[in-house]
Amino acid sequence: MNEGLQERLEKYGFSLYMIRVTLAASLSWMAVHAMYGNEFSYFAPLAAILITQGSVKASLEKGLCRLLGIVLGGSVSLMIGHFFNVGPLSILLILLIGLGVATACRINFQAITQVGVTSVLALTFIQDHYVMFRATETLIGVAFALLFNMIIVPPKGFVNVKGTAFAGTLLLADGLSGLAPGRDEKGQAEALKRAGQLLKESSQKQSELLYTLSHVPCRNDLSVMKQSIAHLQTMHDYVKEIATELRLLPPHYASADWMKQTLTATSDCIAIFGAKALSDTECHSSLPETLRRARELQLASFAELQGSCPLTAIRDLGAVFSHLNRLLDEVERADHAVCSAAPQRARAHASRAVRLVKKGLSHKL
Repeated sequence: MNEGLQERLEKYGFSLYMIRVTLAASLSWMAVHAMYGNEFSYFAPLAAILITQGSVKASLEKGLCRLLGIVLGGSVSLMIGHFFNVGPLSILLILLIGLGVATACRINFQAITQVGVTSVLALTFIQDHYVMFRATETLIGVAFALLFNMIIVPPKGFVNVKGTAFAGTLLLADGLSGLAPGRDEKGQAEALKRAGQLLKESSQKQSELLYTLSHVPCRNDLSVMKQSIAHLQTMHDYVKEIATELRLLPPHYASADWMKQTLTATSDCIAIFGAKALSDTECHSSLPETLRRARELQLASFAELQGSCPLTAIRDLGAVFSHLNRLLDEVERADHAVCSAAPQRARAHASRAVRLVKKGLSHKL
């Protein structure tokens, strides 16, 4: 969907969620009505309305819970209904058995509530085919809801996810460079926390894009972005460990100029990797060269300290430099993963271009 069209629709109250629900409910009712007629045809649109969520994954999970609850509740109700008439005792037994089995099996809470609803309705209708109709029509409603969740998606989803991940990367780099004492410690802690939230949010949104039809052509780019975000989340863990170790150091070590230079050089590597993997702008800095300079600075700083610091300080400083070195290793692994995927993307684009050319030539011939 075009971004301008979405803004115009939302201006008049037509949100993407409303469009998905309306289309899914209407078409599911039409499909069930064409198959079975008027009997119980309202269960399909009800299912489409109730399980439609903001993402395909969330809708699928809710749809499966609903179907599981219908099957379990209907089965229990049919068994009890053959021996008891509709009344307080039969409803009590149905709910005790159905909800008890669902709870013992540790089924999702949404499915447990559906067990109770289906049990009471199936006992009330006292029809053997009610459960089959209910399950079939619910399945149809779920299918239409998932279909429109996959088709109707927010515009520029891929670009927005990349932007969120890149923003988290820059915050992570800024948070690392500002870890030295004397700076705004509360602000740096908030930056690291916000960076983790953005990386987690981008990872979730990236996973949701895999289920949408509009992003099938860029599935290779999504795979690369998934690897990049996973590496960035590992870097975030290392940065948090570095922050913890720095707080345990004496202030004259943690706030020294060589420590600030080492942190800044390492943070530059994170920022350059983010620009290279998650930004469309051209990056003029060489990541291998920046990694080399950061390693040399770390080794030179640590070598100078060995002759002028007591053993206890060397031990504590070694923990910081160890985490900094692991952080550079992670950046190097992430860059290697991105560079390895580049030839595959190029081959995929080339093969798609060849197919289009052949298709055009065949039409002309």
